[in-house]
Amino acid sequence: MSLVLENIFHERDPVAEQLPLLGSPIPIIALTLAYLAIVLVIGPAFMRNRKPYNLKKVILVYNFLQVIANCWLSYSFIVSFYAHRAEVPDFGCLSKYAHSPTLQKLNINGLYAFYLFKVIDYVETVFFVLRKSFKQVSFLHVYHHIMMSTFVYYLGSYYGGAGQYASVVILNCAVHGFMYTYYFVSALRPNMKMGLWWKKYITRLQLTHFVLVLLHHSYPLIFRPQCDFPKGLLWFAVCQSIIMLWLFGNFYVRTYLRKSNKVSVSDAKDKTVKTE
Repeated sequence: MSLVLENIFHERDPVAEQLPLLGSPIPIIALTLAYLAIVLVIGPAFMRNRKPYNLKKVILVYNFLQVIANCWLSYSFIVSFYAHRAEVPDFGCLSKYAHSPTLQKLNINGLYAFYLFKVIDYVETVFFVLRKSFKQVSFLHVYHHIMMSTFVYYLGSYYGGAGQYASVVILNCAVHGFMYTYYFVSALRPNMKMGLWWKKYITRLQLTHFVLVLLHHSYPLIFRPQCDFPKGLLWFAVCQSIIMLWLFGNFYVRTYLRKSNKVSVSDAKDKTVKTE
C-alpha cells in the first residue's frame, strides 16, 4: 500500500509527518470508522426511542466558527498568492515553491488547516443524528465528508502541500463560508428559514466550484504536460469533480427543479378548481 501511494504522490513529506494527525494514517482511519459507526449505526439506534436534542446554541457557535475559519483560510490563500504572484511562474501549474518561503509555508500549513477543517466537519453529521434529521445523512453527505478528509490527509502527508489543490482550498472554503452563513442565520431565526431565498444558490455555488476545479486541474493535463505536479493527483481531481457534479446535480434537480414543477402543477389545479 505504501509503495502504491508513493508512486501516486511521488514522495512522503518529512515536514508533514511531524504535524499532529498527519504522521500516521491510523488516526484518520480510526476517526472515519468511528464516524461511520456513529452516524449510520450507533447514533440511530441510540436515538430510536428518544426525542431530538435541542442543540440550537451549540449549532449557532459551530456555524459561526465555521464561517470565520473558512473565510479566513480562503482569504489567506488569495492574499498570499496575490502578494507573491511574481513568484508563481504559472497559475495553471501550481506546485511547491522552494524559492518562496511564504508560499512554501502556506502550501503545507494552509493545507494542514484545511485538513483539520474537514475532520471537524464530521461533527455536523453527528448533529443531524442527535436532532433526528436522518434524511440529511445522505450518501452524498457522508461520501463527501469521508472523501475530503481522507484524501486531504494523503495529499498532505505524501505530497506535503496544496500545490494545484490550492484552488480547491480557496473555492471550497469560500463556498463553505457562504453555506455556514445560511445555516447560522436559519438557526438564529428559524421562522426566517423558508424566507431565505438564497438557499438554492448554495448548491449552484457548489456546482460552479466543481466546474472550476475540473477546469483548473484539466488545464495542465492538456496544455502543460511538463507540469511537475503529480499527474495522478490531477486525474483524481478531474474524476472527483465529475462525480461531485453528478451527485450535486441530481440533488439540485430533485430538491429544486422537480419540487418547483410540482408546485406549478398544484397551483394550476387550484386555479382550475376555483374557476369552476
